[in-house]
Amino acid sequence: MIRSSLKAGSNAATTDGRTPSGRAIAAAGTAGLLVAALLVPAAALAAPTAAADLPDAAAALSSKGQQAQALVGSLGKARTGGVYLNNSGQLVVAVTDQAAAQSVRAAGGVAELVTYSTATLESVHTALDKLAGIPGTSWGVDPSTNQVSVELDSTVNPANTARLKAVTDKFGGAVRFERISGKITKDEIYMSGGDSIRNTYSSLYCSIGFNVATSSGNRHFLTAGHCAEGTQNWYDTASGLYLGNRVAVSWPGNDWADIDYTPDYVTAYGNVDNGAQDIASSRYPYDGESVSRVGATSKDLVGQVLLTSTTVTYSSGETLYGMIKTSLCGKGGDSGGPVYHGSVALGIHSGSNTGDDPCNTNVSDKRAYHQPVQEVLNARGLHVY
Repeated sequence: MIRSSLKAGSNAATTDGRTPSGRAIAAAGTAGLLVAALLVPAAALAAPTAAADLPDAAAALSSKGQQAQALVGSLGKARTGGVYLNNSGQLVVAVTDQAAAQSVRAAGGVAELVTYSTATLESVHTALDKLAGIPGTSWGVDPSTNQVSVELDSTVNPANTARLKAVTDKFGGAVRFERISGKITKDEIYMSGGDSIRNTYSSLYCSIGFNVATSSGNRHFLTAGHCAEGTQNWYDTASGLYLGNRVAVSWPGNDWADIDYTPDYVTAYGNVDNGAQDIASSRYPYDGESVSRVGATSKDLVGQVLLTSTTVTYSSGETLYGMIKTSLCGKGGDSGGPVYHGSVALGIHSGSNTGDDPCNTNVSDKRAYHQPVQEVLNARGLHVY
């Protein structure tokens, strides 16, 4: 999580300073594999001459991804099936006809012919959203398999399973229907202690996400909305010092809260994981890219984006839309913590299916769900730093 330095007696101003088929998990330490040539002729990519010239892998991916998305936009949703990172770290543009494939290759990209267009898969997602609200379920478009992935946790009863199956069967091969272990829950916990933040009304603790700033330079931090529902004031759990007050919250549907750093003894640093990683920019994630997550209770630095827009209903009944789904773990108290790739902010952690299993266990179907941070920044007029 981002640490906010709490200096008692200081007058420093707040404004200072898938493993599913066709996928391979990429560790954060091997993120350089993701810098693949896309939409740029190989001859145009000059090799760096010194270590200092090496680009941040996530930033380089952002540049290639923007080019890919621009090409997808020009071809249209009826002729494309999305963009994803393959096992070799190449950004692949899925297309539905040979002419579109030739356009991608002519631009220096990697094309894959698929059966279903983005328009078709999004219509299936929309149809399934009419059933949203069944606890323990999630679904979203997976461009790497050219399907809508539907997952049910261990708590979904036979009646609701049959109800979903009756709908998904109508779409044939456009849908992948799977069971996952555990229970999809919000990663909050009702106890104090550790490196965390707590609210006014109970011993609930969660995690700080990204430190952000307004256009005028005022410092805020983001956390999960389900942590801040009905909560105005926030404190550092370890020291008990007051951090600030909630200025906006969105839950359910979304899962974020905007907290204004109020006292002048807080210095909010723009980094995560105890200062191990600086955060310099933000964007929406790409399907298949490597991700890391840290929080007040645990961290998981080896994960992958499985879906970029997921509808998920937690076991407690709340439904969220447009969430990032990853293969990360999550624990109670980790809610609100940052999800990132290198120096790029991607999401705010919300929930998972890992329950009491340690994050270092080799669970094959770990799932975690995160609020896209770029959506929050855009809505609130904020930026990372």
